[in-house]
Amino acid sequence: MTQKKFKNPMRGIAFKMILYIFLSLVLILGIIFVYNYNVTKSIVVKNLKINATELTGMTILKIERVFSNIQSIPRNYAPLILSELGSEDKMKYLLKQMVESNPDIYGAALAFEPGYKSSQQKYYSFYFYRDKQKVMFMTLGNEAYNYYTMDWYQIPRELGKARWSEPYYDEGGGNIIMSTYTVPLYVDQEGKKKFIGVLTVDVSLYYLQEIVSAIKVYETGYGFMISHIGTIVTHKRTQEIMNESIFSIADNKHLIDLREIGKKMIKGESGFAEIPYKNLVTGKESWISYAPVPSNGWSLAIVFPVDEFMADANKLYRNLVEIAFGGLLVIFLVILFISRSITGSLRKFTQAAEKFATGDFNVTLPPNRSRDEIGRLNNSFIYMQETLAKTIHDLQSTSCELKLSHEKLEEYNRTLEHKVDERTFELKAKNGELDAAFNGLKAAQAQLVQSEKMASLGALTAGIAHEIKNPLNFINNFSELSVELVQEILAESGKLTSALGEKDADYIKGILQDIEGNVQKIHDHGKRADSIIRGMLLHSRGKSGERMPTDVNALLAEYVNLGYHGMRATDSSFNIKIESGYDQNMPQLNVIPQDLSRVFLNMINNACYSTHQKKQEFKEGYFPILKVSTKDLGDKAEFRIWDNGKGIPKAVIEKVFNPFYTTKPAGQGTGLGLSISFDIIVQEHQGKIEVNSKEGEYAEFVITIPKVKI
Repeated sequence: MTQKKFKNPMRGIAFKMILYIFLSLVLILGIIFVYNYNVTKSIVVKNLKINATELTGMTILKIERVFSNIQSIPRNYAPLILSELGSEDKMKYLLKQMVESNPDIYGAALAFEPGYKSSQQKYYSFYFYRDKQKVMFMTLGNEAYNYYTMDWYQIPRELGKARWSEPYYDEGGGNIIMSTYTVPLYVDQEGKKKFIGVLTVDVSLYYLQEIVSAIKVYETGYGFMISHIGTIVTHKRTQEIMNESIFSIADNKHLIDLREIGKKMIKGESGFAEIPYKNLVTGKESWISYAPVPSNGWSLAIVFPVDEFMADANKLYRNLVEIAFGGLLVIFLVILFISRSITGSLRKFTQAAEKFATGDFNVTLPPNRSRDEIGRLNNSFIYMQETLAKTIHDLQSTSCELKLSHEKLEEYNRTLEHKVDERTFELKAKNGELDAAFNGLKAAQAQLVQSEKMASLGALTAGIAHEIKNPLNFINNFSELSVELVQEILAESGKLTSALGEKDADYIKGILQDIEGNVQKIHDHGKRADSIIRGMLLHSRGKSGERMPTDVNALLAEYVNLGYHGMRATDSSFNIKIESGYDQNMPQLNVIPQDLSRVFLNMINNACYSTHQKKQEFKEGYFPILKVSTKDLGDKAEFRIWDNGKGIPKAVIEKVFNPFYTTKPAGQGTGLGLSISFDIIVQEHQGKIEVNSKEGEYAEFVITIPKVKI
């Protein structure tokens, strides 16, 4: 039998000992380095948060001081100007003095209501502003610069209180990017306050840019400000000012966390965010500290480059790594020396053991008189030789026992198959339960996706509502004025009779009364539209009305009646049978009544529209029916609205809550009714809406709202 020799050094004890000890030390040192780095980093980050909060707070105080001083200027001058209303020269003198005495402001304007000076003069306004080192004067107001429609005039006028405007480029006025602080002016007239105009001061965004640019954050850090809707007001990259918002930057760079920070900033929150954000100036990974400016609702953010504030910690870590590599080299040499001194004797013993392995049981071991582990191993080897013969005999006996064990194992295998079948049946039952849970999870996911869609609708709704707001204000104001004018003419009806004759005068009176009724309807519907716009703005900004105890039975009954009469006003031939079932035990619920009423009215209108369309198709062979009911479910309240109209196709049910999706013809529906209703029930009231329908037969909406303690 040929002797097989093992001479691979990679398998020797010396190599293994060196390898294991060395790797253990590397692992221990690695753990120490990682722990040290993390502790150092946490200390640096903790100090950074403290410093960032202090720096942000000090900057906010500086900016707030500027805004507070600016706000006090028109408030202090307003009484003086009101006392000089009869003297145009004195009003101009006071206005000019405001600009000359206060270097923080760019300009100041005094603007009056249409026809204040005379009925023939629509615009009446003065404006003083800075042009380099001089204070210049101009009059405001013409068809190209109609200040009555501008936010800095309209919003404080409607709210009846001082307010900062959104940043804007004042083309035709100051001709710079600015923000305006407006104080409304009132005079007492017959014991009542009458609005006559506004007093404003303008702040240049370039001036604010200088204040924020003075913030020093390491080498490349910087600060920026956003308005209360997220528009970039100041920034180190000037091309971003008024051209981007924090939300557009988050969307362009796909930063969900930055969008969440933007939401917190426009809500007036403060904090320090460690997010994977690469700043626009250097592209470096940075963190953000932010806090609100109390005066005008804007928010300041400071960008901290991660690599710069971690520079000292990283340098310390590199030095430790270099020291560790040197120490490991010394330890490696020491281990190599010790291992060679130990394994010399083991190498000789290995040679004898290899011969023994080939069957040479008469091999003579080298003498070893040491009492250490190697000497004990030598004696054990001799003892092994003596007991080997006995072991062989024992192996034969064991072989017989193994044969019996093998037979028993085969029997066990046969019974095991039956146990596996039973277990498989149990697993199938568990799989069925998992499938049911998975289906429930899919339904919850679908509802979550719909909620996310409604969040994206908010930004679009805010833009649309803002654009509609100003022209709607003019519709309401001028319709109200038109009603008053018609009433004044009707009050002089006696003069009409004497001038035109009784017949012609009655004819003109009838026309004027019709005009008065039409204009009154325009005013009423304008007010209703204004209420809807305010609701849209509240929803788009994540806000809503306040919850209050509400009789939901009476609320639903009221809007069933309103929806029915609204359809009758559109088509007098419309008729429908209304079946109601209100739970008389239903308590008052703590809800937002103006929002919940919009849900009821929208669904009643949809039911009336569907039944009306079906009536036109089937004529006398069909009669519309509307069923409404409420039910107290203990911790919840249920509302059902059922109609026997055209129903909803199965393929459409999953889309009915999507924004802008509608089955109505072009011009008859916007596709926003059910999507806003979904937002009101799910987002505001934490409830749910379910749709049951059979195409051509019926449609039913089931609304469930959890009760909130009053």
